[in-house]
Amino acid sequence: MRLTLAQIETFYWIARLGSFHAAARQLCVTQPSVSGRIRELERDLDCTLFDRTGGRARLTKAGKSIQRQAEQMLSLAREIHDETSSSKLRGLLRLGVVETVAHIALPGLIRQLNETRPKLRIELAVDVGAMLLKQLDERQLDVAITTDAIASEGITVYPMGEVDLAWVGPASHPLAGKTLTPADLIDEAIFTQPEISTIGRTIREWFDAGQCKPQSLSGCNSLSVTSELVAAGLGFAVMTPAIVRDDIADRVLRFEASPPIPARTLSVAALTETWSGDVEFIAQFVADKFRAECALR
Repeated sequence: MRLTLAQIETFYWIARLGSFHAAARQLCVTQPSVSGRIRELERDLDCTLFDRTGGRARLTKAGKSIQRQAEQMLSLAREIHDETSSSKLRGLLRLGVVETVAHIALPGLIRQLNETRPKLRIELAVDVGAMLLKQLDERQLDVAITTDAIASEGITVYPMGEVDLAWVGPASHPLAGKTLTPADLIDEAIFTQPEISTIGRTIREWFDAGQCKPQSLSGCNSLSVTSELVAAGLGFAVMTPAIVRDDIADRVLRFEASPPIPARTLSVAALTETWSGDVEFIAQFVADKFRAECALR
């Protein structure tokens, strides 16, 4: 038996992303290469690891039984690589985050990096995801924490989970307690972000699904200001409810919606040449913070 790290890494990403195609894109290899690695791994282990019926790759009982060990093998391999290659982050880290991440995880993350990577200098950028990914692609950032990132040549993406989005509105509004439909909000004041942002796109797609066009859209590029405006009774917005400050939370109500507001994938995207166990440390820290705030599925 000769297991390889390439096989284990391929198994890990298929299990995480749910398809051979997505794993191939993540690893920047062809889908036949992914299939070949799993075929060899299954032959060596004498078992079937994935059930591919129904269009998704689901772990079989045998696959589930080795999932944790596979994760441990990859973690150990990264530790060995980091120790022997001196790849630990140092110097300047150009880190971009969307505002939701800035509110929920950034202070704790910076504190942890200061304590554990004292030689690291951090240059921060807070912007909508599309702009962060553009800056990453243009090599103006090293790492971006954002939604809906896609791996490409030279950029590695580490999905962390689904981030919660919802309509929020004034707790005193007559619609309180109602499941919102696009028709309900046609004449209501709505605060949105730029069209290229995840929130701007989400709002547009939600109204399009109801074949409605809102009459009062106001742009605001700050979610913290938006939450203040909602708390003041001035309109509705889409955001991650966990970012609403405690001192105004009793004036801001989360609304259920029909159709539901879809969750978005929160990821760490990084230049492949800067990828290391430290970048995964950042990803894990942010994911843990979001889960602690019940903002990640």
